[in-house]
Amino acid sequence: MIDRLNSNVNFMQNSYNAYSYARNELEESSIFLEEKLESIKDKQGLLGKTWNGIKELTTLGVSESDCENMLDKYNKGEISFEEAVSYLDDFDSKQKTMSNLLSNIATGVGAIAFATATAGTGLGFVASFKAGAPIGAALKTGINFLDRATNDIDNDAFDIKEMAKDAISGAMTGTTSAVASGVGTGIRNGNITTSILNGAKCGAICGSMSGALDYTTNAIFDNEKFNFENLIGNALLSGATSATVGAVVGGSMYGGASLLGSAGHEVTKTTSEIITQDCASSTARKILGTEVKQAINA
Repeated sequence: MIDRLNSNVNFMQNSYNAYSYARNELEESSIFLEEKLESIKDKQGLLGKTWNGIKELTTLGVSESDCENMLDKYNKGEISFEEAVSYLDDFDSKQKTMSNLLSNIATGVGAIAFATATAGTGLGFVASFKAGAPIGAALKTGINFLDRATNDIDNDAFDIKEMAKDAISGAMTGTTSAVASGVGTGIRNGNITTSILNGAKCGAICGSMSGALDYTTNAIFDNEKFNFENLIGNALLSGATSATVGAVVGGSMYGGASLLGSAGHEVTKTTSEIITQDCASSTARKILGTEVKQAINA
């Protein structure tokens, strides 16, 4: 009888210990997830907060509110710890991607407007570099400085390494945004094939240059080991992605011109109309390019 009682006591004690251990583990995991989410929130500056606000308003995409709801589900045992961590990592990654996209769009629009107003239209790579690189470097550095200045991380705004990377990346974005794609030639000639091929050609060159520069910049500033094969791989992948996007945008622009009845004709446009059109096509290329890269990396 005594042995049975002792056995029951030991069983109850072991059960209680297991329960206490599981409860403590859940509390520690919950605290970890809450701190992880707060860390992600702290990194959100003007760009990240703006994008999150759009998602909160439209309910499209994962927002901070969705992450908080996910934590509630974890605490209720509806999802695993691994699923919760993956959810937060995905939110963090997409916020970074979209903040960079917004920065690149603003940089590209500014570079196109400045280059067109000062150097004219139909710029080649040399002319687009002279006109677009300086303003692109200044714009992206300034935009990302403002973004870091509006987050909740102390002394993040004056990050010299990030400012240098932004200047280099901005110069490339300004150059590749200002350069003429050649799509207009196909529109004037009434030949959609020319628009598609020129869009693909320009995209391949711009994408390869950007991919190679991004890899080299990251290797230099992030102390990563430089590998020539990786350099070529990044350049080829970025070039192929941009070529595909360029072809799609080129065909779409031709289709739009056809609907307006301007395909196959010389159409005189004002400087503001040219800037608006080029900004729209540049923005479309950046958005589509980002979506394609995310699909590839998924």
